Amino acid sequence: MQTIDPPTIPSIQHLRFANVCAVIPALDEEDSIRVVIEGLLRHGVGWVIVGDNGSTDRTAAIARAAGASVVAAPRRGYGSACLAALSAVPSGARAVVFCDADGADDLARLPDLVAPVVAGTHDLVIGSRVLGGADRGALSLPQRVGNLAAAAMMRVLYGVRVTDLGPFRCVDAGALTRMEMADPAFGWTAEMQVKAYRMRLRVAEVAVRALVRRGGDSKISGRFWPIFRAGWGIISTILRHRATPLPRVVSGTPPSDLATHL
Repeated sequence: MQTIDPPTIPSIQHLRFANVCAVIPALDEEDSIRVVIEGLLRHGVGWVIVGDNGSTDRTAAIARAAGASVVAAPRRGYGSACLAALSAVPSGARAVVFCDADGADDLARLPDLVAPVVAGTHDLVIGSRVLGGADRGALSLPQRVGNLAAAAMMRVLYGVRVTDLGPFRCVDAGALTRMEMADPAFGWTAEMQVKAYRMRLRVAEVAVRALVRRGGDSKISGRFWPIFRAGWGIISTILRHRATPLPRVVSGTPPSDLATHL
């Protein structure tokens, strides 16, 4: 497995991210959405688009006031919110960075995720909370166990070195289009990774720290059925795409070591 030291990534501190679009799926996150959007804009991200998954609080209004565009996603589901936001991504976007609306993603590491994609050395960079650790209370035991199990399944079925299926990630816009993403629920991140591995895209992980959410309630942790549904959605996605025909792949997509750590 190739290892790249962060200082060798081309000019992280000097890269500008005006051609990067941030996508945030959100449901009732009025306590944290402003901080997340402002953090993204401070890094020079060109566009921020919130996929509002039917919020009943002031999430949408606060997001607009903070400088984001908001797209309604009436069908409930994590993937549905992402798909709605992606429908508004400008054609000039070079890369798309995904993060959650609850403030649990460490945006200080955003340049480490985005720079390799903007520089053209990688197609997908995933923030690994396994490599970076987590603040106390940031991840529940079922979340930790489920994530480790899903990553292990990917390693066995797809022969890749992967540690996490975390939401904080950056993907090349062209590669994302070729993936033809479709999962409407919590299988979204698994679908993206499985397709990237099967399409032999250049995939890497960087260490990111999981933070405690800034407010609101988790849509999964602490409740059995939401945890079960999310877990089953991820596992079934990993298994289903093992035998599903690949999306159309543009000729010349470069093969690579399928997963590296930056």
